[in-house]
Amino acid sequence: MNSRPFIINHRSCHSGGILFKPNASAREQKDSFRMTVLFISAKLHKTTRSFFLTYWLFHLAFTNTCLAQNMAGRIYAAVLFNNSKSNVTGADRYIGVFARAKGDTAWKNFPNTNLFAFGLGFAQHGATQRYYIAGGNGLHRSADGGKTWKILTGWETMEVLSVAFDPVEAKIIYIATPYGIFKSIDDGKNWAEKMRGCKSWYTDEVIIDALDRHTLYAAVDDDLYRSRDGGENWVALQAGAPGIRTVVQLATHSNVILVGTEDYGVRVTFDEGKNWSGGKGIPATAIYAIHASSNGKAIYAGGYKTGVWRSNDLGQSWLQIWTAPEIEAIYSLFVDPANADHLLVGTNGKGIYESTDGGMTWKQAGLEGAHVKQISILP
Repeated sequence: MNSRPFIINHRSCHSGGILFKPNASAREQKDSFRMTVLFISAKLHKTTRSFFLTYWLFHLAFTNTCLAQNMAGRIYAAVLFNNSKSNVTGADRYIGVFARAKGDTAWKNFPNTNLFAFGLGFAQHGATQRYYIAGGNGLHRSADGGKTWKILTGWETMEVLSVAFDPVEAKIIYIATPYGIFKSIDDGKNWAEKMRGCKSWYTDEVIIDALDRHTLYAAVDDDLYRSRDGGENWVALQAGAPGIRTVVQLATHSNVILVGTEDYGVRVTFDEGKNWSGGKGIPATAIYAIHASSNGKAIYAGGYKTGVWRSNDLGQSWLQIWTAPEIEAIYSLFVDPANADHLLVGTNGKGIYESTDGGMTWKQAGLEGAHVKQISILP
C-alpha cells in the first residue's frame, strides 16, 4: 500500500472534481499543504489497488482558532486549520478559539467562536477594538472581545483568506478570497469586487503599504500585484515566479518587499518591485511564511520541508537555523516585537514550537496535532 497522502486541489473542487493521486509528485504534495485545504467528510476503503473517497465534500475549510500568552504577558492569537487529534487537551472540542494562560500548557475553549477560520484581523473603530475572523463561510466580526460574532459577507465571497483595514478610515475593509479581492467602504455592509488589471483570481493575501494607505499589495496566484488607488486598478510587478503565497513589506525599509512562492523560494525587491532577485541559500521550494523582527534586522522564513531560515541582510542571503526534520511544513512565523529572540512557529500537524534564544533551541509549545496558519499579537 502506498503511504503518500491523497491530494486535494482547491480549484478542482470548485469545478466539481477531486484530484486524488496516491502516487502524488512532490509538487502535488506541496499543493496539499496550501492554506486552501478543504475539509472532507469521507471514508477511505482499502482495496488491492486503490482507495475510494466516499460521503460528502464540504466546501468549507476545516480550521480552528486559539489564543496564547507570551512570557511578557502579551496575548498571542494562532489560527489553526485541521487537527489530527479529536480534541485539544483541556477543551471539549477541537474547533474554535482557545486560550492558554501564562505559563500553562493546557488549552481551554474561548466562548462562542465555533467558527471555521483562515486568519485573524484586528482593527480600532472609535473606542471599540474589533476582532475579525477570515473564515470558510465569510468574514466574521466581534465588537465585544469575542463574546459574540456577526458575519459581514454574503454568497459572492464565500471563503475569506485574509483581511486588511485602512489605518485612517475605519469603514474601509479589504479581503482576499479564492474569487478575487473585495472592498467595503461602509464597514462591511456592502462589498465590491476589485480585480481590474489582474490576470488570475485566486488571491491568498492582501496588505496595505506601510507609508501610503492607498497603495495595496496582493498575493495573486500568477504574480504579486500593486494598486496605487485603493484597489481600483492593479499592475503586476513581475516578481519572477508564479504561485505567490505570502507577501511582506518591511516597516523599517518600505522599499523592501519579500514574497514566498510555491516553487521558487523567496523573491525580494529593494526598489518597490522594479527589480527582483531570489534569496541566496534558501531552497527553491514552497515558502508559506515570512516574518521580520520589529527593527527589520532579522527576517525568518519557512515552508514545505524547509525548517526555519533567517536573513540578516534584508532577504538577500539566508541561513538555516532549525532543520526541523520532524516538521513537514511550516505555515506561520512570529517574532516578538519586544524581544527579537522570542520566536513562535506554527506547523503542519505538530502545533506550535517556541524559541527564546533566537532559534538556537526549540520546544513544543502546545496544540500538538494542529495545523497553525497564523500567529499574531492580540491588541
